[in-house]
Order: sequence, then C-alpha cells, then structure tokens
Amino acid sequence: MSENNTNISPFPDTANANMTMEELLENQKEEQKKLTSKITALRKGVPKSDKRKKREVASRIADMEYDLKQKHEEEIRVFKAKEAGLDPNAPEPEIDDGISLDRLNELSLADEQKKPVEEKAAHPPKKKVNKAKLRIEKRNAEMERIRLQAEEDAENQPDLAALETEAIRKLVIPMKLRIKQVVADGHCLYNAFADQLKARYSRDVTYMELRKLAAEHMRQHPDDFKPFLYLEDDNFDRYCDDIVNTARWGGQLEVLALARSSQVPVDIIQDGGPIIKICDDEYPEKPSIKLAYHKHLYSLGAHYNSLVDQLNA
Repeated sequence: MSENNTNISPFPDTANANMTMEELLENQKEEQKKLTSKITALRKGVPKSDKRKKREVASRIADMEYDLKQKHEEEIRVFKAKEAGLDPNAPEPEIDDGISLDRLNELSLADEQKKPVEEKAAHPPKKKVNKAKLRIEKRNAEMERIRLQAEEDAENQPDLAALETEAIRKLVIPMKLRIKQVVADGHCLYNAFADQLKARYSRDVTYMELRKLAAEHMRQHPDDFKPFLYLEDDNFDRYCDDIVNTARWGGQLEVLALARSSQVPVDIIQDGGPIIKICDDEYPEKPSIKLAYHKHLYSLGAHYNSLVDQLNA
C-alpha cells in the first residue's frame, strides 16, 4: 500500500469544491456503509474451515478499511485547508526538531573548552527526529491493529452457508429427502432440474437442452414473463438468447418456464420461508420436482441443489 493513499485509493473521490462539511461527512458515512456491506459479503464467501482463505480475506479487509480511513482523513484535511484559504496541495513545512551539524560542531567545541570530558559524555547531542520514518511506523502499527481485528472478526463470523444448509437438511428429513449437491457453475438450476427429471421421471436431459426449452417457452409466452423482468434495453429476445448462450443464473421465472415446458410441478424448499409450489395446480397428479434454494451457500449468489429421496442415497 502506498503512503500517498490519495493517488491509489480504490474508493472514488466524493468531495467537491462546493460541498459543505456536513455533506462531506454524509458522503463519507455512505462510503463506510458500502464498505461494510462489501466486507460482509467477503466474509460470507469464506468457508469456516478454510483458515488460509480467512487470513487472505482478513488482510484484504484491513487494506480496504485503512484505505478508506486515509481517504476520509485526507478529504477533511483538504476541506479545512481550503476553508482557511490555504493551498491544500502545498507541501508541509519541514520542522527541524533537532540541531544542525554546523551548530552541533560549534557547541561541541565550546563544551570542550568549558566542561570536562565526563560531563560532555553525560549529555550527548540531540538527534534529529525522522518524521517520515515515524509516520511509516505509525501507519504500519495501525495496519497491523486493523489486520488483527479483521482476523478476529472473521473467526467470530457465523458460517451462514453451513447454518443455512443444516437448516434445509433438517427441513427435508421429515420429507424423507436429502440434499444432493450440484456444481455452482451458473447452470445449477438446470443441472438440478435435470437430476430431478431423471430421478422422478426417468428422463435423460442435459442442462443445455433445458436452457433451450426454457428460453423457447418464454419466447412463446412473453406476457407471462416480461412484466416481471427488469430489462434496461427492453430486449426480451436478448434475455432469452442469454439463457441459451451464456451461464446466466436461472431464477424463479426460469423455474416456471421449465415447469410448464416439462409439464411437471415444482417444489422449492428454502430456509426461513414457506415451500414455493409452482404449477402444482396445473399438474396435481404428477410427482413434484424438488429443489433446495440456498441464499448463502456461495459468495457469487444464490444456488439450487437437487433434493433426492433418502432411499436413493
């Protein structure tokens, strides 16, 4: 980390010439909130058992906290300098806290004439204080304090992913189900759905086939889906193309498209909420596709797993 944080800070410069101190402090408060949210997300993404990753994240958090602190201090310094009519970019005057070498020599010669050698040795000349070195040492000490605090916070942070998975596991035990893990690669919904179709309907399909099936159904029934999508360019066809051609994560709308195109009901089980039933009234006689919905399992976002019968372990 550079000593001059104003040049490399990862945080955007929020101060401007017309801003009052109250506005500046309010902006800094918002930046602190955003940083806190980002730190929380980073900590959520670290498995509790991965101590190396915890240390890496703790170190990164310490850097982020230090950078923001330095940025805010610099903004306040610049504001106060401008308020006092001073140039905030002017270098700080060098304050000589010691004695120049020439003057030291003069005093030494005078001492030799007036005082015995023993007395001169008892009062050594005052050394200059290296202010730059002191600043670096102070900064390093502060960084170490923040790093240690971040590591302690990371150790004490609850493992939300493990807690959520355990809660879902307990929910599905009475249903005689178990969680079957699906790879988190952006295709988790489609892979979990394919696994369920094979287990409950003996249908062999790939995630890519299901992506095409969902996209085609959405294109054929746009009025059932477009009102629930936020599309910046209002390009529904592009959204459907992305379902087929990218690893776009699938959500509840895609589940609905899969359920109707496959003509099967779907149950989505989650922690802290009711079972979401999709198309159960349309296909009441058919066995339900059963999916587990995880909010905290991975730092990249929500995730779907397949719920299979315990007998099929």
